[in-house]
Amino acid sequence: MTSATTRRSAPLLETAAITATITAAFALTLHICSVRRDRRLAEAKLAQLNEQRMAERTGRIRAEVKLRTLMKNESGSNASSSNKKGNLLQSQDGADDIDNRLVCIGKVVSPFTKRMGCPRQGALVPNARGYIQLSIPEQTVEGMDSYSHAWIIFAFHANTDRPDSAKTKIRPPRAPKGTKVGMLATRSPHRPNNIGLSLVKIVRVDAKAKRLHIAAFDLVNGTPVYDIKPVVAWDIPGHHDNQQLQVPSWVSQEDALQKCEFSSRASSELTQLVARGSLAPLYTEANDGAAGAKLALGEVLAQDPRASSKRGSSTDNPYSLLFGSLTVEFVVGESSVTVLDIKPAVQLVDEATHVDGIPLLGLRR
Repeated sequence: MTSATTRRSAPLLETAAITATITAAFALTLHICSVRRDRRLAEAKLAQLNEQRMAERTGRIRAEVKLRTLMKNESGSNASSSNKKGNLLQSQDGADDIDNRLVCIGKVVSPFTKRMGCPRQGALVPNARGYIQLSIPEQTVEGMDSYSHAWIIFAFHANTDRPDSAKTKIRPPRAPKGTKVGMLATRSPHRPNNIGLSLVKIVRVDAKAKRLHIAAFDLVNGTPVYDIKPVVAWDIPGHHDNQQLQVPSWVSQEDALQKCEFSSRASSELTQLVARGSLAPLYTEANDGAAGAKLALGEVLAQDPRASSKRGSSTDNPYSLLFGSLTVEFVVGESSVTVLDIKPAVQLVDEATHVDGIPLLGLRR
């Protein structure tokens, strides 16, 4: 009886197994069809979105072209109506900053707080140290440590004049009295566009922190940076054609003061202030601190940062400049400069964080 029952149930089990298999296959087929349908719908949606994006992009481009044309027409009209003798004329073709949008990619951290005390050329202060804090991806500086120097394209953000008020001729501070040359024949920061170009030495690259550490520069703290380009041999005049660099005599003249001395009081104060972090993060006890700051200050003061009318004369009257968040008081002799006193420019409890719109370095918040 058991054997007979088994024989009768066997076909039923086979039928059930076949039914289950067919059901599973059908379910799988439905799932595959559903997946394919969803994929086709997704592809169609993606194609639709791409079409919309291209249409929007085309619309934006057309709108931008119309706006640019309008701005050029207005610029040309304003230029022709506002031109004055002795002043720079706006571009007649209407070319303005809308054609050359510049995006800030970082800012300079520097001990130079004001234009007075900022060296006229970076090579004159080889011990000046700082860094560019980048705001773009860290991958952009990979490979920069293979170069020794870089060009920095930046904004003269501390200028107080308007570009359309710039004169066509300028009296260079170190040129003979009465000398006037064309604005483009000088390195003056007062130009039709407030864009500067500076040569700096690359000290090291901290990609993780997105910092390019530099030395020998002439940039005030907070300077916006537009671009950084490595210096190559072909940038050096005479590298490929042996042609000597030519400059006016008033540019090449050596007029630096021969010696810079620090009074014992100034030296002691500088050491204490560095220990308090007044020049952090550039000059601290973790590096050469006060010694490094003293070298940089000496190089700055050797260029006699006083007004051009005072330069070349000795006096017992003290002058002062800002270095980081410190006020440096000094007197100039016939061939030397002496630092008399160094003190905080503002008390750390004060709310002042900027001087003439430029951020102070080393203030503890």
